[in-house]
Amino acid sequence: MDEIWKSAITVVTGGAIWEGVKFISPEIKRFFESRKNAKEAFYKNLDPILKVASELYGKLESLAKEDFSTFKNPNHSNSSDPVHNKKYICFLFAQFWAQLEFLRLESQYISLSKIRKGNELLKFISTIESRSHRILDRSIQRIIGECLLYQKEQKFRVMTLNEFIIQIDDQSSNLHRWIAVLESKLTAAITKEQRQPIMRFGIIVVALIDHFDSSHKIARERNIYVNKLSEKNKRIIKNNLLRTYLPFIKKKERYY
Repeated sequence: MDEIWKSAITVVTGGAIWEGVKFISPEIKRFFESRKNAKEAFYKNLDPILKVASELYGKLESLAKEDFSTFKNPNHSNSSDPVHNKKYICFLFAQFWAQLEFLRLESQYISLSKIRKGNELLKFISTIESRSHRILDRSIQRIIGECLLYQKEQKFRVMTLNEFIIQIDDQSSNLHRWIAVLESKLTAAITKEQRQPIMRFGIIVVALIDHFDSSHKIARERNIYVNKLSEKNKRIIKNNLLRTYLPFIKKKERYY
């Protein structure tokens, strides 16, 4: 009799477990699928973001060395063609914001926060758009990024430099209007203090490169223009940017 009861209990218990598994398994499947989709979106977009981030920071480093002469005093610019250099710098800012917008479009139905690196990238984007650390109003940064995106063969593409220059040289174009806002911001950075928010933005960009490409296989390692940062800005970077917004960054002292 005992054996019969044991067999019956096993059958009942096993059946209950199976019913539970059938109920839970769709949730488990969705969980792993969402993580898989998040990883695919993250790695697909990381490479172009890092590459344009590297170019942008390289130009910001050059601007820092010349104290923004390309914009405020072209005769003292390190560039042989300051007029074109201004357009190229504006393009790199715009391209960087465009790649972030591209990521937003690509992942609008995917939760990047499902994976640690995706969550950290989202925190970088939030920092770039935050009132404390953005270059322009968040909506303007997004508009500029969106202006560089267009659809071709059912895929989004980012505008080339040649296309960008044609657009901004056309005073009737929408992009010309918004790039003028960015150029005005850079041109107005006359004093060291006025340049500090832009320099801090550059620190966010280079920290993004260091964090996601620590071995520098995609983007080359860059020097930090610490000597161009004011003491006030160093404190903001140390106590606000790296402690509050990006607490997961390693070797924080590198940036101030």
